[in-house]
Amino acid sequence: MGNIGRLAARQALENVGVVEEGENRGKWVEMYQAAVNIPPGSPWCAAFVRFRLEKAAERLDKELPDGFPDSGWVPSYEAWAKRNGLWVPARTAELDDVEPGDLAVFWFEAKQRTAHIGIVVDCPSTGIWTTVEGNTGPDTATSVNRDGDGVYQKRRARSMLGSRGGFVRIKF
Repeated sequence: MGNIGRLAARQALENVGVVEEGENRGKWVEMYQAAVNIPPGSPWCAAFVRFRLEKAAERLDKELPDGFPDSGWVPSYEAWAKRNGLWVPARTAELDDVEPGDLAVFWFEAKQRTAHIGIVVDCPSTGIWTTVEGNTGPDTATSVNRDGDGVYQKRRARSMLGSRGGFVRIKF
């Protein structure tokens, strides 16, 4: 696991509790959106992930790899991971395949694509991963909210990532 990913996971925990001020707006939300040049009011889960990775890289005086998504579009992270051999399908993920700093990518049948993303912050031996996700909200035990009001810490079982969801390994 790379240092940038580990630091991004620790820093993501510091953002738990950030809430929107209006629909997909607010001081912090707009900083996340600016990280990927999307306008205020846009969905921002991927922008949150990119912001945290950028800030971790800056703090470590490193750069994100060439070609790493600079995007608010979740499918771009999945595509990058698959091109670079860093995609771990949720259906086959073993506990030691995922580490803090990796990205959890959620598949939504209704959209027929990946449509939500968060940062893995803990991988206990129980098979339940802990994530920090932006643009989400309180969930029931079996659902994923991809259009919520803030940054929340979540406990995620493999099944919650959907039939074609998975993890992006962050080895930098």
